[in-house]
Amino acid sequence: MLSGGQSRRGMRVFRRNVSSRRRYYAAADAIFVSVPKSGRTWLRVFLYRYYSAMLGQSFTLKEKEIFTGPLPKLIFTHDVWQHRATAPFKDRWRGKHLVPRRAALEKKIVLLARDPRDVLVSLFFQQSKRMHRYNGTLSDMLRHPRFGVRLIVDVMNVWMVEWGGRPNCKLVRYEDCKRDAAATFRDLVAFLSPTAVDEAAFRSAMEFSTFDNMKAMEAAGKFDSGILAPGDRADPESFKVRRGQVGGYGEYFTEADLEYIKGELARLDARYGYR
Repeated sequence: MLSGGQSRRGMRVFRRNVSSRRRYYAAADAIFVSVPKSGRTWLRVFLYRYYSAMLGQSFTLKEKEIFTGPLPKLIFTHDVWQHRATAPFKDRWRGKHLVPRRAALEKKIVLLARDPRDVLVSLFFQQSKRMHRYNGTLSDMLRHPRFGVRLIVDVMNVWMVEWGGRPNCKLVRYEDCKRDAAATFRDLVAFLSPTAVDEAAFRSAMEFSTFDNMKAMEAAGKFDSGILAPGDRADPESFKVRRGQVGGYGEYFTEADLEYIKGELARLDARYGYR
């Protein structure tokens, strides 16, 4: 039985999750879904700072210390991408990283997106310099069956087919965050909670989550989570908060690479706005 999305190439997702993690999804109020390097760390830092400020406590990335009482419980996942690209066989069999079918239907979904060309560059540095899962070239990686552009496009299409037309889904593009972070984040906070935006907490979170501040805090080791820690403090390309550019991919790909990517992007759902 098909219980998920289907991409233009026919990629299917059966949302079978028999791991203990399914209870984690069931307890959520909103689920953030994205391919890696699409800006979720930025949103996570902003939102955790926002809700920490609302509670009058110090910033933390430890969700159990924030999402209590009336605050919406947020979950961040790479869903199908992680299931297909990096999960070991045991986790794939259990569907550990898949949003369960019921949660996929009932929960608020925030679909984070970024131009796949910029994603590929950032993903290359993450996999090669932070995670040490890949030791080839960028040109080879973009054609890789697990880390390359084809899987990224397929997964993004699955998500848009499954969630794109639903009122409980919000598309947040990295490029819109860069263009007008205040407006984009304000809309996101309103989507997550029906209560009025706490203006003092919002201003504090906006100042705290600037790119320069996050990069400085990562370099100084001030985050209380391994989520924001460089692979090598002496190598700027190994930082989680690396460059944060829009359109910076042009510095890294050859003309042949860009033509190959263009062919794959022709299949990407037009609603993302990257074709």
